[in-house]
Amino acid sequence: MPDDHAAPRSGLLQSALDEFLGRARTLADAVGSIGGEAVGAVPGLLPDTVAKMLLSLQQLVDQVPQLTTEVDVLLEGVHAKRLTLQALQAELAAFDSQLQLLEQSLAPLQAWTDQWSRLRGSLSDTLGSVRATEPTEPTDG
Repeated sequence: MPDDHAAPRSGLLQSALDEFLGRARTLADAVGSIGGEAVGAVPGLLPDTVAKMLLSLQQLVDQVPQLTTEVDVLLEGVHAKRLTLQALQAELAAFDSQLQLLEQSLAPLQAWTDQWSRLRGSLSDTLGSVRATEPTEPTDG
């Protein structure tokens, strides 16, 4: 039974990440444009630090789509595992039905063997009591 809620959750996550990426790109562009105009007025080491910060921010933004892809792959894997589990449950249910049918089919055989054992015991008891009541014949010796 497929999970009808998986697609909306995946779409919601994707839109949230897209929104985050869009805003992060806007922020990076804004900081870059402000930093580009102010570089001439800022003393020596500060522009390098700002450039490194912008580069790090850009790398972060570039890595986020990979994260969404990884989450999608993870979600597909979880869904596949659920489908596998459902298939195993169906196989076990079918196997249980087969065992139930076998058990029902063997019940008359079990009743017949119990009856046969009782009959055999009864015959043994009867034959034993008949032999005990028979006169013993003298032996010539």
